[in-house]
Amino acid sequence: MRIFLQDRPVSGVVKIYGDDYIHLTRSLRVGCGEEITFVHGGTDFFGVVTAITKDCLEAKITAEKLAESEPNLKITLFQAMPKFDKFEQIIEKSVELGVTQIVPFLSERCVSRPKNDKSQRWQKISESAAKQSGRGIIPEVGRIISFKEAVEQMKTFDLPMFFYETGGERMTAEMVENKKTAAVMIGAEGGFSLDESRRAEAAGMKILTLGKRILRCETAPVAAVSILMYLTGEG
Repeated sequence: MRIFLQDRPVSGVVKIYGDDYIHLTRSLRVGCGEEITFVHGGTDFFGVVTAITKDCLEAKITAEKLAESEPNLKITLFQAMPKFDKFEQIIEKSVELGVTQIVPFLSERCVSRPKNDKSQRWQKISESAAKQSGRGIIPEVGRIISFKEAVEQMKTFDLPMFFYETGGERMTAEMVENKKTAAVMIGAEGGFSLDESRRAEAAGMKILTLGKRILRCETAPVAAVSILMYLTGEG
């Protein structure tokens, strides 16, 4: 079992309260002497439960090491907002595959334009997927931004990639060689407009393809991130 910590353990002791305490003691029925893996900032801390009170579980840290599940290439997914609950599926699968951050944005062809703030719910989905897949971090799900803002942010990455349904280059191992950060931009159900593709290219993004078939907007990010992980040896 993995529990994410907000702060690094101090003096080799971890104290757990609130929802995690309830989950460990009531749902999992953890007892003294059992082992738990605590996670903070990409490091796994291995602990043994030493005490359980009515509102606190205490554990002693016995060892620590860098989380092996974190890829060397830090990938941020820029995803145009899809309809219905597809974005939640994308969060879940992208976190499982190893993305570091997910940024939703609005493109010309986005039908879904949420008015209510769902950031807390999205972050909970990310946390759940991170726990399930053994991640060393909880990937951040950012606020919804404009296409223009997304393009500006993409410029800061070593490898900014724009996946265009009408064609482009294929990803290669040479593209990702010696890169530390990568950004993947995926469109919504209607894809990207020609103007958006031109703006992306003008901003220095690589215009790429995922093959001859048109993928659904919830399939495309999974395919793109999977290929990236394979090319970097992280798959």
